[in-house]
Amino acid sequence: MLGDRLVFQGHNTFVCKNNWLKKGYDFVQAGGGFNDSDAVVRLGVGKNMVEAIRYWLRAFGLTDENDTLQPIAHELLADDGLDPYLEDSASLWYLHYCLVRTGRASLYHLVFNEWRRENFSFTRAQLAQFVSRRAVEHSGTTLNENTLDADLTMLVRSYAPPGREQSRPDVEEESTGLLQDLGLLTLNRTDGLRYQIENLDRPEVPWQVVLRVVLENPAFGDVIGFTDLAVAADSPGLVFALSEKSLFQKLEEIMQRFPAAVVYSTTAGNRVLTLKRDQLNVAALWQEYYGVAA
Repeated sequence: MLGDRLVFQGHNTFVCKNNWLKKGYDFVQAGGGFNDSDAVVRLGVGKNMVEAIRYWLRAFGLTDENDTLQPIAHELLADDGLDPYLEDSASLWYLHYCLVRTGRASLYHLVFNEWRRENFSFTRAQLAQFVSRRAVEHSGTTLNENTLDADLTMLVRSYAPPGREQSRPDVEEESTGLLQDLGLLTLNRTDGLRYQIENLDRPEVPWQVVLRVVLENPAFGDVIGFTDLAVAADSPGLVFALSEKSLFQKLEEIMQRFPAAVVYSTTAGNRVLTLKRDQLNVAALWQEYYGVAA
């Protein structure tokens, strides 16, 4: 959510391509404006794609509503940044988290933080009904059916492997989206067409990303219940669709790296994680992960 508003549309039906965030970053960093008359030429895309690049930069939290680049944009995408061409899966998992957390594209926030708390699968009709109801509850507004349908299509195209929803997919669906390789969304045709975002072991999610997500969640203090790590808003369990077993394994990896700063304990049946935040430096941790000299 953006402030108190639910936000839909703006992508012009274009999924975020693999190179768009770097392309948009370089454009803004060089002083470009998306309303400039030469934006189409400088970005090398059509007018509707210019707006889509602007939308996705905001949706991932890389720019604000004034198109000002945010610290995470420089950290990742600068020419001397950690991963300017987004070649490491850690960058993609973290950007997925940013997309959910930022709420600039409200559908992703609603699906991963609210729908998944109770359900791991959905049909388009079920999800449309849920989102429409939440829009009315949140702001008393009724969503345009075409707007919602376009956002649902973007959700599927953003995460599902290309060409799976239709027997004859269009060119846009065949193009590779930034987050498709994460394998978060699958299709099940055994009972109609259902989409699934299941809690799985996911060994491919780096523990460094899990730790960063935990440290950046403003709702988490120095002592965090395991249940909150699994199902609280913007938690690693919900956002990364981790099984309890996998979540605990990530915590074990974190504790092995920081035995004095991260402690897991069980008291009277309550499982909690205790952090000594002054001993946990995210910037240094990520420089170490990406092999960047401090």
